[in-house]
Amino acid sequence: MTQREATADVVVGLGFGDEGKGATVDALVAATGADRVVRFNGGPQAAHNVIAGAWHHTFASYGSGAFAGVPTWVSGYCTVEPTSAAAERAALARFGLDPVLRADGACAVTVAAHVLANRARETARGGGRHGSTGTGFGETVALALDRPDLAPRVRDLARPEVFVAKALAVAESLVSDGVLGSFDADRLAAAAKQQVADAAVLDVVDADQLLAALGEGHTVFEGAQGFWLDECFGFQPHTTWSTTTPANARALARAAGIDQVRTIGCTRTYATRHGAGPLPGEGALGTRPPEPHNGDDTFAGEFRTGVIDAELLRAAVDQTMTDVLAVSHLDVFDRFQTTEGPLPPDAFGEVLVTAHGPAREDRRWLSASPP
Repeated sequence: MTQREATADVVVGLGFGDEGKGATVDALVAATGADRVVRFNGGPQAAHNVIAGAWHHTFASYGSGAFAGVPTWVSGYCTVEPTSAAAERAALARFGLDPVLRADGACAVTVAAHVLANRARETARGGGRHGSTGTGFGETVALALDRPDLAPRVRDLARPEVFVAKALAVAESLVSDGVLGSFDADRLAAAAKQQVADAAVLDVVDADQLLAALGEGHTVFEGAQGFWLDECFGFQPHTTWSTTTPANARALARAAGIDQVRTIGCTRTYATRHGAGPLPGEGALGTRPPEPHNGDDTFAGEFRTGVIDAELLRAAVDQTMTDVLAVSHLDVFDRFQTTEGPLPPDAFGEVLVTAHGPAREDRRWLSASPP
């Protein structure tokens, strides 16, 4: 059998999140016949809403190509939480799907103590919140960077005693640092044991296996969060412990020898942000458009909207080296609502696909060949 040429699309957000990345990945995988979706940043704190026909799901641990039947690969740049992954698999199974989730053994695992610490820190900030989903993602990454020897990893899940001991050591470290006042060791150990059991949904792989897979066929790299939440480019301290640019995806593509890599930047026709942090242009829409899948009742807090700061969007396109745009919510506003007034959909670059509704069927390709 002749090996198929390796190609890739990288999907990133150009704002503060909720730009339609998941729906773009779903539509792209369905249109291109992609072979896999690869997560290259973030973790299960992602909330990518995808609607295809009568199906709706909010993807978190799994990539947004699962509706189209392709496997998800979670690269070592990401975090993993097995219990939420198991729950998501059960939800997808109700659609008759048998989704595949391959995770690099080096991925850091979020344990219960990470979540407790995350919520304690953010709650203590009161009106000065940084912005957080409350799922422990930042605590997981911070510990893995500061104490790589202590951080629980996906590969540790195959050794239950080691994994449980690490989960308790995380809690002890957070108490020592003054983040947690105390903890219930029995409860945290039980949660860790449940994670070991739930790890059955993970197909544990390594970096070499991922690179070998990338070496053939078409890959869609799925980004999480938005450019202006990036740990280096965003507005501190309202950022994420994550590289939201295409950098990680491009590094994987280079290592796999992929020459044809296209970057697709996602944006709505108006600005959004979930939770604390700056949102230039907030309130200038006059009224908040309907938001059926993003409520104000999460740990993150209020879902906010406004007009797009045109200079920020141009900077995001430039810094991510976006090749083409995926513009969503054209059913809400048929032009970009910006600080410079209404602008046409191609005002910030060539447009590959537009969305005139939430479903895959509402996407319109502006080229004869989506890839």
